[in-house]
Amino acid sequence: LAAVGVLAIVYAVVQLVGLPYWVLYGAIALLAIGLPIMLLTGRRERQRAVATMTGVRYTTPVGLERHLTWRKAIWGGGLAFAGLAVVSGGYMAMRLLGIGPVGTLLASGALKERQPVLLAEFVNRTADSTLGPTLTEAFRVDLAQSRSVELVDPQQVTEALERMQQPAGTRLTPDVAREVAEREGVTAIVTGQIDPVATSYVLSASVVSASDGRVLTAVRATAADGAHLITALDQLSRDLRERIGESLVTIRKTQPLAQVTTASLDALRKYSQASRLEEEGDYEGAASLYEQAVQIDTGFAMAYRKLAVTLGNSGASSEEVVKATTRAYELRDRLPPVERGLATAYYYDQVDYDHQQIMAAYRSVLAIDPGNQAALNNLSLALDQDRQWSSAESLVVRGIALGYRGVFFLNAAGVQILQGHYAAAKATLDRWEQVSPNDPEVLQARGMLASAQHDHASAERFFRQLRDGHMSSPRWREAAGGFLGDVYGAEGKLRQAEQAYRDAMAAAAERGLPGAYLSLATSVAGLDILYRDRPRAGLDRLAEALRRHPLASIDPADRPYSDLARAYAQAGDPQEARRLMTEYARAVPEGLRKGDVTVDAVAGDIAAAEGRWQDAILAYGKWNDESGICTHCGLYDQALAYERAGETDSAITTLLRFTTVPAVERGFGSTYTLAHGYERLGALYEQQGDHAKAVEYYSKFLDQWKDADPDLQPLVRDVKQRLARLVGETK
Repeated sequence: LAAVGVLAIVYAVVQLVGLPYWVLYGAIALLAIGLPIMLLTGRRERQRAVATMTGVRYTTPVGLERHLTWRKAIWGGGLAFAGLAVVSGGYMAMRLLGIGPVGTLLASGALKERQPVLLAEFVNRTADSTLGPTLTEAFRVDLAQSRSVELVDPQQVTEALERMQQPAGTRLTPDVAREVAEREGVTAIVTGQIDPVATSYVLSASVVSASDGRVLTAVRATAADGAHLITALDQLSRDLRERIGESLVTIRKTQPLAQVTTASLDALRKYSQASRLEEEGDYEGAASLYEQAVQIDTGFAMAYRKLAVTLGNSGASSEEVVKATTRAYELRDRLPPVERGLATAYYYDQVDYDHQQIMAAYRSVLAIDPGNQAALNNLSLALDQDRQWSSAESLVVRGIALGYRGVFFLNAAGVQILQGHYAAAKATLDRWEQVSPNDPEVLQARGMLASAQHDHASAERFFRQLRDGHMSSPRWREAAGGFLGDVYGAEGKLRQAEQAYRDAMAAAAERGLPGAYLSLATSVAGLDILYRDRPRAGLDRLAEALRRHPLASIDPADRPYSDLARAYAQAGDPQEARRLMTEYARAVPEGLRKGDVTVDAVAGDIAAAEGRWQDAILAYGKWNDESGICTHCGLYDQALAYERAGETDSAITTLLRFTTVPAVERGFGSTYTLAHGYERLGALYEQQGDHAKAVEYYSKFLDQWKDADPDLQPLVRDVKQRLARLVGETK
């Protein structure tokens, strides 16, 4: 047990400080030597103790055995490890000071930090002519991740070759590379070579002075056969980076390239960089790199799929998402089973919606690769749609344990909120912030958690921080503006809500998203239609927005038909709402419409506008049943329909569910706020003579709208009068 503890400490020091692995191996050797010594010492000390307790004469050991005491054994072990520490410290000191054979090039002054070096093509002495270029590009990827050196830009090399009157495609042999380096003022070049030895291969790499051809440092690695070439190359690059002077800690932290199918190493590098940006919440930067990847390799299916995912997560055009998803699906036949499953699942999610196909595809991926990042997350989302919260949580928690970040933390917190586990959700967000302190989605998630707990003041603060901290990003200005508009509306601050929505509309226009602009315009119109009871003014706002962005000018997949139809129906124009939905059915492909549950919301609004309360009750109920994580969607609307139909008990039951059900987007996804639910509950309980309950919900209403705009004060004053009357009656 002591040995295990010591090894754990040594391993931690090796990883954190960046000591070479021979320090760990030395500790293992010392412990292996010490084990028999400790066992013999324990035996001898036991004999001595037994003799002392029983009074039996104890024979004093002679020779080596006389040294077998606990004191000497522990001192000996301590001195051995002290010696190992001294040797390790001496090694690191010589390395950092540039002394002797272990001194680095940076420490000795042969190279400077981040000094450009030029990579020559590998000299290939094998019969396989493809190995040279392949190993060169793979080695370039490894060196590009170094923090100590910087590779010369290929464009600079091309321009140098032109000035040398050499063709642009001239091979960079070591001699040509030296000449280019000397012309460009580059101090050193990196050369490599592969030699066959029987059935194995020897790889070597050197840093060579460009001015005189002197070898500054050299390393070598061996591959048992062709299948082990990449492993040997990785070792070669690590050894060379260590000899140059890069910290062993940063070398070990270098992330491998993604394991996806593409013939282009450059495209794979772009894909891998994009994946890392995506994990940090930089969807705009990630999307740009994914686009570059598919430009380099137009058959890169996984890059098309990830481009679609990133565009969708950033709220980009549905047309672009559909196009990228479709292209990935078209290329699926050339993919291995895991990637084919991912492309298929996303196609049935975004283009031709089929929930069962989605579930089956992701499960088939996990059957092959249980830790697959995309399948774990997206199967969790599919389970969310079925409201299987516990199963969904287990998948994203497994992903977090595997080291995945970003959406895994976001979705884990979301599903914990949906189960009412608010403390667990906060702990998840705290952990996320520790590993990704600069991810803007952390603030977004904190705002949603606060909103779920009816803490609108905190939600407002988080969303303001999100907006103010990312003013340079139209994507985050749009998102934060929409969130703030919803929160301000929930608090009855209509003027601030309108300004927030308009800021979001401006950001959407800046991003070239007219569909998002119109959708946000329906939120602005809703302030008049639903809060101020001025439907004509709301429709005028919609007309203004549609003049700026006519539906015919927008791709059908991006037209917010449902949002517009709801606004018209709620404003008392069910005919226009019905016309829009007829056009929707004609213009938008069926596959896209199958995944749109808001058609039931529109059906409910049209029925309510025409006084068909039972039809409205059924439509709103269906909307809620199929809304997945939007657990409160349709409930207020359904309760209002119950009330209009004279079913008071059902109205109260539904309102209670609306105001208490755990919801990720408590202020969002519904055209009505929590305050309206409190007011109606108070009124219905008052009608039933339950004054205590009426006082409770009237008080909650007044607390939420205590700072409401003057437009809403007539209702606030009316509720205050009702509350005062009830309180007076109960005294």
